[in-house]
Amino acid sequence: MLMKKIFLCISIAITLVMASCNIFSPYGKAIKINDSLEVFIKGDSTTETDAKKLGTYLADLWKEDKNHKSIQLIKEKDLYTIKMVANEKVLQADPALESAFGIVRALIEENVYKGSKVRLILTDDKFKDIKTFDGSTDMPTATKDSINK
Repeated sequence: MLMKKIFLCISIAITLVMASCNIFSPYGKAIKINDSLEVFIKGDSTTETDAKKLGTYLADLWKEDKNHKSIQLIKEKDLYTIKMVANEKVLQADPALESAFGIVRALIEENVYKGSKVRLILTDDKFKDIKTFDGSTDMPTATKDSINK
């Protein structure tokens, strides 16, 4: 029940502000998972299969939430970087959400990309970094831009 509440809070924090994207988008190629989730793949090593594995897992976690969500996936060797659009004001209003994102990062690493490292980065609507969860502590690390604010 607690996990369900955590995932519901996370899904509320995530927003979609991009209209449509195509293969030539700076965000990458859009892979539609369902009506409320799309994963953009970027980089030569990132595949549609990688995106569908992640998207299917997240869609199952957020199956009751119909808010539109955008994720960007970048694979470099054995590191998957997942950029997730989030509403920074909601994150600031509820500091407990940061811990929940650390949990989500660990779940993805364990259940989706087993044997690989996962870095989860919360971003603005242009996929500009806000907070990073890299697994070293699963606590957020500030980016240069957030320090300068």
